[in-house]
Amino acid sequence: MASSSCLPTPAAATPSMYTLSAAAQLPTASKAAADAFVKRDGSRLTLDGAEYRIVGPNIYWLGLDENVNPSPSYPSKGRVLEAMAVASAMGATTIRSTSLGVSFGTGLSVENALGQFKPDGDPAWDAIDFTLLAARSYGLRLVIPLVDQYDYYHGGIPTFLRWRNLSCNDFSPFYDLSSPTYSDFTLYIRALLNHTSPYTNLTMASDPTVLAFETGNELGGWTGDDYPPPVEWTASIAQLLHELAPDTLVLSGSYGVRKSELAIAGVDMVSDHFYPPSLRRLSTSASLAASADTPFLIGEFDWTNQYYLAWRWAWFLLLLPAVLSALLYATPRRWWPLRSTLREMMTCGCCCASRRRAKTPRSAMGARDEPSTRQSALSNPLTAPPAYEDDDDAFAPCKSLYASGSTAELPILPPSSSSPRTAFPPSRRSPPRAPSSASSRLDHPFHIRRWHLSLLFFAILLPLLAPLLHVFLPTTISTFLDRTTSLAARDSPPRAVGDLYWSLFGRDDTCCAYVPHGDGYTLHYPSSPGQGGDEAGKGSGDAVTRLTRHAWEVRGERPYWLEEGKELRDVKGWRDLPVVNCPQKGVTLANGTLVGGSGAM
Repeated sequence: MASSSCLPTPAAATPSMYTLSAAAQLPTASKAAADAFVKRDGSRLTLDGAEYRIVGPNIYWLGLDENVNPSPSYPSKGRVLEAMAVASAMGATTIRSTSLGVSFGTGLSVENALGQFKPDGDPAWDAIDFTLLAARSYGLRLVIPLVDQYDYYHGGIPTFLRWRNLSCNDFSPFYDLSSPTYSDFTLYIRALLNHTSPYTNLTMASDPTVLAFETGNELGGWTGDDYPPPVEWTASIAQLLHELAPDTLVLSGSYGVRKSELAIAGVDMVSDHFYPPSLRRLSTSASLAASADTPFLIGEFDWTNQYYLAWRWAWFLLLLPAVLSALLYATPRRWWPLRSTLREMMTCGCCCASRRRAKTPRSAMGARDEPSTRQSALSNPLTAPPAYEDDDDAFAPCKSLYASGSTAELPILPPSSSSPRTAFPPSRRSPPRAPSSASSRLDHPFHIRRWHLSLLFFAILLPLLAPLLHVFLPTTISTFLDRTTSLAARDSPPRAVGDLYWSLFGRDDTCCAYVPHGDGYTLHYPSSPGQGGDEAGKGSGDAVTRLTRHAWEVRGERPYWLEEGKELRDVKGWRDLPVVNCPQKGVTLANGTLVGGSGAM
């Protein structure tokens, strides 16, 4: 019985509940082809002629762990075995682990100082060697990055720069093929890949457990613009890896799919990381890789939904067009309608529109004041006679405009058809032109009412906002997993060879507590599955169930631990998962020695 300070475990396993206690009890089929290498076939991967799909976790701490005391420390063999067992139960085929390939710059590293490597049998080598043995025992493959963009506890590009007293803010010496820093890195690669494991008598370069060597982790940084590796550097490292390990695949370590690297003959796969999950980025990366018939791997992704939950309220921005339209419609009625023409709309928009109750134009005012103007001219002989604006006035009978003492009217000659018709005073207007139909339509006035602009705002803003939110807001993890599953199952490009979530942690050496990690992406497998499972031991809960179903769907297989008569769709919650014992039993070597876990010497 576990103490009260320990995580709860199943009180009693029913006969129908599968309990995984050792690698030896796994079905033979799950460990088949352990001595065969995964190969590339166009944009697919194959193992012994059958399609191979990558799915599983990132477990970066398998070679050196920063989450225990003292920090960092080598993880115990029991913790490594439990992590492998959990990955197997969750349907994993592959694990990606950074600290297995990045181990330099500290006293616990394989290369603790420039050119100084630990001897065979040292705990630094043993941690790596045992992890490869454990993965092989549980039927898992490994993706191993060889350098890190960041200055983490296990080492990175800045480590090599410091060894040469160079600035850590300028990566160009590391990528310079003629520099000593580049030579230092290639020396490390040779030492790592040529080391022989005492457990398997295989070098890392010749061990089929290693599916791929990755040229680095997130090279170029999150934006891809923070000193991305030159094409020449990637090609040179890929060539070196194929010389040392001709049967092992090479994965580009650049952050995101780079078109320039797709033409490198030595690069067998490309990958991208998704923080947060994004269908737009996923489709773009998969399509770009498909254009060169190159396998595409989702190397890391956020399984937590935290970005979507934080930004889901942004969908309320879709109400903005309705709010603006309502505010516009609520403006005072006296402002409306506006009067404008098509010509004004095309030249300066609604700003030229005039309100309905606008003042009378100056020309109209002049027309109303014309009689008084004429009367003023009659009373003042010195005032010049006004010009007639109307053509009809030009042909009116001529009358004296000056004061006269005579009351007799001047004789008016009858109009003669033979004499030309003369206008006096002559009109200042040019002869009227017949307006064209196009001009009359452009100058025809119309009214703009409140509901016109309200409807226009809504009709324009809503179609603009909806696609922007769909493209740039994070994707829900369920939608993202559905898309990755369909990409893995496609018979034609674009496709994906699989996906790896970030990141899996297990229990501590006492099996009484989960090992914590503070990045927000830590996944813990339930310690007490089963129908009577205690909530305190559910770990990451139904997120584990979601990832487990996804992994077995990608594989296209029925879980080996599923009860008879049940299907994968019947696994609906964390209580439906199998029990993974902690500690696991040790691994038996070829000579019969039991290594690691319970019962080991």
